[in-house]
Amino acid sequence: MTGHSRDNQNVGNFIQAHLQRSSCYVCNGFYGSCYDEQICQTCHLFLFSEELAQAVQENVHNTMGVEDGDSGNDEPADTFYNGFQRPVQDIPLDAQIIRVGPSQDLARRLQLLSEMSAPQPQPLDGDSDYFQELPPEVLLTVFSYLDDFSLWCVSKVCTRWEQLLRSHIPQTWRRLVDSCWPLYEPLKPVDDWHFAISALIGSSSCILCIRRMISRPHAECQENSWRRRRLRHEVKNLKSDPPEGIRAVPLDNHWCHWQATILGPAGSPFEGGQFFLYIQIPYGYPMTPPVVRFLTKIFHPNVSRHGDIGLDSLHYNWSLALTIAKVLISIQSLLTDPFCDVCMEPDIAQLYNNDQQTYNTIARYWTHRFAMNDILTWSN
Repeated sequence: MTGHSRDNQNVGNFIQAHLQRSSCYVCNGFYGSCYDEQICQTCHLFLFSEELAQAVQENVHNTMGVEDGDSGNDEPADTFYNGFQRPVQDIPLDAQIIRVGPSQDLARRLQLLSEMSAPQPQPLDGDSDYFQELPPEVLLTVFSYLDDFSLWCVSKVCTRWEQLLRSHIPQTWRRLVDSCWPLYEPLKPVDDWHFAISALIGSSSCILCIRRMISRPHAECQENSWRRRRLRHEVKNLKSDPPEGIRAVPLDNHWCHWQATILGPAGSPFEGGQFFLYIQIPYGYPMTPPVVRFLTKIFHPNVSRHGDIGLDSLHYNWSLALTIAKVLISIQSLLTDPFCDVCMEPDIAQLYNNDQQTYNTIARYWTHRFAMNDILTWSN
C-alpha cells in the first residue's frame, strides 16, 4: 500500500469515527440507544435542560418603569446586579411558575434519568406489522393530528409512509423550511422540499435541539424592559448594518430563540460553507450570556459533537458590552484560529497540531457535506 493510499484510509477512518456513533458519547449507551445521534435523549435532558423556562425563577424581571427610548446599553440599576433575587412584582397572576430549589430540581432530573433508563417492555410478535396493514385513509387521519416536524419524523419510518406523505401533503415541507430555517436561501431551484428539509436536519448536530428550536418554549412571564430595549436595538443594527458574512433573526415574539448563519472565512477549510447556529437568549440577558450552539455539523477543535462552542466569553468572561453580533464575530474568527490548549474535541486538536493538512482535508469535506446545502445535493 502506497503512502498516499494509507493517508486516504486514515482520513476515511477518522471521518467515519466522528460521523457514525453506535452509542451516546456521554453515557456510552448506559441509558439506551442514541439512534445515530451524538447524545442520547436521557443525557440530553439532563445536560441540556430547558434553560429559558427555569431562568425566570432567578434572573432579572421588569423592575424598570417606563420606556425611555434608550438602546438598552446603559448601566442598569443596582437591583439588576442581584442575579439571584426573587421577583416580587410584574408577574402575571395567571402565570404557572413552579419555584424549585437547585437541590430539588437536581433530584427531579435524576428521577427522570432513572425512569428513562428503566427497561422498556418488548413488543409482542406481529406488533411491528400492525400499522403496515392500515389503509392509507386511516393513516392520513392519524397523521393529520401531528405537527410538521413530527410528520417529517414519521416520513423517515418507512418507504410507504414517506411516499404517502409526499403525495398527499407536499406543502408541509416548504412550510417547515420557511418556519424553522428562515435564513435558508438556496442558490438553485428546489424541486423537492422534503429532500431539502431532510438535508438540513441531516446536517445538524442534534435533532433534539432542532425540536426545541421548532417548539420554541418560553416561560410565561413578563420580561424586563431593559432586555426588550437592548434586543430591539440589536435587531435594528443587525438589519441595517450586519457584520460581513453574518446574519441573525429572532424566531419568536419573545426574542428567546434566534437563528444565525456564519459564512466560512475565505482561505480556511470552511470557505463556501453556510453554518447555521441556534441561539437561546434567557430572560436575564444581558446580565447572563446567551446559549449559542452550532446546528450545522462542523469539524473544529472548539466545537463539540453536540454543537457546543468552547468560547470563554459565552461562559466565564461574559460582559455587558458584548452583543449577539459581537459574539457571532468572535465565533467566526475562532474558525480560522482555533485554541487547542483547552478545547471541546481533544482528538481534533491533536490532529490540528500534528497534521494540519489532514485536518484541513477533513474540515473541507465536512464543509462540503454539511454546510453547502444551498448549492450542493447529496444522494445519501
